[in-house]
Amino acid sequence: MNYKIREMEKNDVNEVMDKLLRLKRLNSEFDYALKVSSANEAEIKSKLDKIINDKENHIALVIESNNKIAGILISDIIFRIYYDPKYEARIREFYIMPEFRAHGAGSALIDEFRKIINKREIKMITAEFPSMNVIAANFYKDLGFRELIKIYAKVD
Repeated sequence: MNYKIREMEKNDVNEVMDKLLRLKRLNSEFDYALKVSSANEAEIKSKLDKIINDKENHIALVIESNNKIAGILISDIIFRIYYDPKYEARIREFYIMPEFRAHGAGSALIDEFRKIINKREIKMITAEFPSMNVIAANFYKDLGFRELIKIYAKVD
């Protein structure tokens, strides 16, 4: 398949938000603590606008096929005061539409992301996803990632 990868733009916000909500609904199937909040579209749009405009602290990419967004990657740039390397690019949102999976879209998006962070001399990539999401875990393991930190939660 032919893909075009580019920075997320303001006119992508509605389509990206729809995909993020789809991803979050999927995440909620892994754990009740990830229940999607209803009626929060205005907050999501506002957050996406801030991410798009804050290129120093975020990287936001979309991958397109035939002018349709096939996937998204949103990363935070984190300063690690106690550790080396000092900067980390943490993938907070990564979603490839089902019809584009197993066709190289995910790997292509990660490869482009790596090029961008290498130019910024960021040496560490991490990815955040539900611990029960075996598909995501296997995807990242296949790319050479390893488990680093666990987060435990209790919802009362």
